[in-house]
Amino acid sequence: MRIDLPETLSVEALARFFRQAGIPEDAPVIACVSGGVDSMCLLELLHRLSRRTGAPLYAAHYNHRLRGEASDGDEAFVRAWCAEHEVPLYVSSGDVAGEARRRGRGIEETAREMRYRFFFNLSESLHGARIATAHNADDNLETVLMRLVRGTGLKGLCGIPPVSGNLVRPLLGIPRREIDAWCRENGVPHREDATNALDDQPRNRLRHAVVPVLRELNPALDLSNMTALLRQDEEYLTSLAEDFIREHARPGGVDADALAALPYPVASRAVRILFGEKLSAVHVDAALRLAAAPDPSGETRLPDKTLRREYNVLTALPPGPKTFAPVDLPLDRPVIIENIRLKITAVPQEKAEIYNSLTKFTIKRDTIKNGIMARPRRTGDVLRLPGGTKSVKRLMIDRKLPAASRDALPVIVSGERVLAVCGLGQSTDTLPAMGEPAVVITIEKWEDQ
Repeated sequence: MRIDLPETLSVEALARFFRQAGIPEDAPVIACVSGGVDSMCLLELLHRLSRRTGAPLYAAHYNHRLRGEASDGDEAFVRAWCAEHEVPLYVSSGDVAGEARRRGRGIEETAREMRYRFFFNLSESLHGARIATAHNADDNLETVLMRLVRGTGLKGLCGIPPVSGNLVRPLLGIPRREIDAWCRENGVPHREDATNALDDQPRNRLRHAVVPVLRELNPALDLSNMTALLRQDEEYLTSLAEDFIREHARPGGVDADALAALPYPVASRAVRILFGEKLSAVHVDAALRLAAAPDPSGETRLPDKTLRREYNVLTALPPGPKTFAPVDLPLDRPVIIENIRLKITAVPQEKAEIYNSLTKFTIKRDTIKNGIMARPRRTGDVLRLPGGTKSVKRLMIDRKLPAASRDALPVIVSGERVLAVCGLGQSTDTLPAMGEPAVVITIEKWEDQ
């Protein structure tokens, strides 16, 4: 959906933006206010609109504690303005520098995350009030240029969206110079952030050294129309990927052959939707190579998971094989194996009843010489079935059990003798005759209560 950004600073343009964004006239709004000129402009406009419509208006300020007395001064300034204009204000703060050190991350990234967590939590407490930020056309230009420098695709070139879930950015189409002029003409006070004049951050260097050169080449430089058009392209390609996923979803994953046959612009988006929005191009390409591989099984590592192909289904699982430690099965109580979420019960039976099941086995008691144990499969394990003796490995392959789940299937043994395998069956030489003494072994799903 394309939303026409306001090209003028007025209450009428702001109201029109909200209507296009599908926001009811009486919807509550939170103005995110730093005290700088952009956010004070937004707060003033929202305040005027609120007085006209009667819609609830709140303000939110986050003190990052990064500039000492200056940060506290910003907070005091915002408090004073809101008190004078009777706008309810919510304030929070945090040790951004300390948190960034603990996480080993950048100051700006940490500050943004902590600030937005506060905004979203506040929105939830205010029954889903919209969150309005004061990003402007210059912010959008700088964001696109920063992403271009770092290397980005179509999505990165779409810039800052005017509406993103509960977030709205009404000033995104207004250049910073027009915001400055409007605040001077309307007597809107604000605080200057001295760090904006420094070149110690990449964005500031871009703002001071690169953007002026671009404006010499094109004084009307504005990427708002370009990013709006690119967003429509991105939304269309994403919708094709979502349609594909709905059509080709499989239990636990997606059809690998169908994914490999997609055009790359759609396939790459499907991979990111399925397995992680922030995957790099390297990981996306690895996933698509796995989908197109001729082998029926294989895997590749993603940053926080393992991607596996099993019989034409591409599935993401936590890294590492899913297995369990061997466990003895007593005859007086069930055993819970938590990491594979199974409960196994071994119960003596004086007169055997035969069960036709792959998860419940009746074992002739005199075949049990060395107790009973459940363990993962091992090389050399075999089952004697009506069709003959086969290795457990071959049976798993024949029945197309995913490799990732094979080590999670309990093999029931007595000493070195395989009695039964969950999901595969029971050795015929362990079956009792009706009425013989036996042990009934039941394997069932277990859910933590």
